[in-house]
Amino acid sequence: MVTATALNTLIVGAGPVGLALALDLGRRGVRATIIERSAGTATELLAKASVLNERTMEFCRLLGIRDQVANAGFPDDLPGDTVFCTTLNGKSIGRLPMPSTRDRELPAQCCEILQRCPQFLFDPLLARAVVRQEMTNIRYGVELVGCSQDNSGVTCFLKNVESGKTEEIRARYVVACDGPASVARKAVGISFEGQDLGYTVSAIVRIHDLARYHPFGSAERYMFVSPEGTWGNFTTIDGRSLYRFSVVGLKDKTDPANLDVHALVRKAVGRDDIEYELLQVLQWRRSQFTADRFCEGRVFLAGDSAHTMSPTGGHGLNTGLGDVMDLSWILQALLEGWGGPDLIEAYNTERRPVTIRNGSGSTRNYAIWIDKQGREKVLDTGPEADKQRLALGDQMATSLRQEFQSLGLALGYNYATSPLIVPDGSPAPPNEPNIYIQTARPGHRAPHCWLKDGRSTIDLFRGSFVLLRFGTVALSSDRRIVEAACKVHLPLDCVTITETEPATLYERRLVLVRPDGMVAWRGDSLPDDVEKLVDQVRGAPTAADDR
Repeated sequence: MVTATALNTLIVGAGPVGLALALDLGRRGVRATIIERSAGTATELLAKASVLNERTMEFCRLLGIRDQVANAGFPDDLPGDTVFCTTLNGKSIGRLPMPSTRDRELPAQCCEILQRCPQFLFDPLLARAVVRQEMTNIRYGVELVGCSQDNSGVTCFLKNVESGKTEEIRARYVVACDGPASVARKAVGISFEGQDLGYTVSAIVRIHDLARYHPFGSAERYMFVSPEGTWGNFTTIDGRSLYRFSVVGLKDKTDPANLDVHALVRKAVGRDDIEYELLQVLQWRRSQFTADRFCEGRVFLAGDSAHTMSPTGGHGLNTGLGDVMDLSWILQALLEGWGGPDLIEAYNTERRPVTIRNGSGSTRNYAIWIDKQGREKVLDTGPEADKQRLALGDQMATSLRQEFQSLGLALGYNYATSPLIVPDGSPAPPNEPNIYIQTARPGHRAPHCWLKDGRSTIDLFRGSFVLLRFGTVALSSDRRIVEAACKVHLPLDCVTITETEPATLYERRLVLVRPDGMVAWRGDSLPDDVEKLVDQVRGAPTAADDR
């Protein structure tokens, strides 16, 4: 069967990236269809991502789900500490303290704090929001088995997982959110290369009141260190009784059935009388892989179909949602006709370097985990062993702090080299995982500043381009960009801000911010050729290009 009418956008995969894309497209008035081979959302308890960083929470704020995420059920009084030890009843090595959500201070550079919302709660939350919005058709139990494209659209070959019935549909654009083994990515011939980082066996265990079995007190995670490096860890899933117990650093694929997981749990706890329930055991490959390109014709990649990274830092999901923030407005522009063809390649130019940056940081974090240096005496007794454990604890806490406190990585990415960005020659701030200096330099996130009416400047960037005009003087010539935008149907709002603090932060009288909250251009006056400016930021060939 072939559908008669082409869909606007087909999203392959109803994980958090696919659902968030549908929700953001719906917010922009764009309808979409999602296909998902599973029978529903979060039908199986999996120990997957749980950290939503500050930029993701800003995105949730714009999507209208911020309060649902913050109140999803993860306890706000659980300390975010990481404990380094040989076992839970063994020798203490050190501790990296981090405040609970309740006690965490809001960074001055953003309007939201990092939240913990495990994926078994986050995914259904997103799915409910998509259903309430009534802009997306979610088809569960349907998988993509292949696709081909031409100049006008993509022909997608689908199969009902239960019945085996096949069908063909047409879509103007396809977004592959179907994971590392993406069918769509393979169908359009995009390579997926990188490095394997070994195998990990993860078990989900339920332990009521784990604290009664050890002396280290409450924490988010407990890392078990031996002379061979970190060999395992307990990380809370729900902040209460569910934990992910991971055995790391396995070089070869192993059948979990051949592992005595119960013996490993007892080894990690350091006692045999622990009462627990083993709910699930699985093995997965830790890797840093990146697609050769993030788009091919009318097929885009987002999330794990475009990139994988070690979960050391929790950057995988957040990076995928960053893909969504960029891709959503690009699809809107292409579908509504006001975006030009350069938008397609710009998505690759903007997002691919960010994912490599984030993935490399995660790989460096994992290297610290499994490093063997300075660990040969951690199991010994005596002054020399005590000294080594103390030094190792300090070293690990210092080195891994940026794994769990990485505001620079969350907010400091930039698209300065994108063809959609008009540079102004200003220097870039430091690009460090744990350092973030706000800047309105073109290509960077538009800075947050609280306005007198209680809103953040972030709240101004809800779907269209926004021209910020600072000061009390509005020049008649400013109207030229409004007229140029109207001619090509580019959505543009103009906002005048007379307050001093944001004006100082943004540094120029005029700042043009994209629909994804990134600065496209700034200056004290509009350029003479304002049509060229509008064309560049919307990805349309300019007259100079034509010549």
